[in-house]
Amino acid sequence: MNLRPLQLKIRWGVDAAYIETRRVGRYFTINTTEKAVEYMLEEWPEKQNGNSFIAAKQALIDAHAGKISTEVARRAFLAAAEEAQIFFFRA
Repeated sequence: MNLRPLQLKIRWGVDAAYIETRRVGRYFTINTTEKAVEYMLEEWPEKQNGNSFIAAKQALIDAHAGKISTEVARRAFLAAAEEAQIFFFRA
C-alpha cells in the first residue's frame, strides 16, 4: 500500500489537528487528507507503524476514493498517532 503517488487534497472537516514533528516544540497542522499523508511519509516515527498505522493509511486511500468519509479517515489517523504516542491536539 503505497501512499506516495496519491495527490490527496480533500479537506477533512472544520477541526484541524496539530501534531508534533521530529523537531522539539514544532507542530504540523493537519486539515486535509493530503497533509495527513505528508505527515505519515515524512514525520512518522519509523518504529511506530503498528496496526493503527496500517489502518490509517488505508483509510486515507479510501477517503480519497470516496469509499469512506474524511471524518472516518481523520479518526483513523488520530488513533494511529495516539497508538504511536505522538502528541497532538485538536483545534
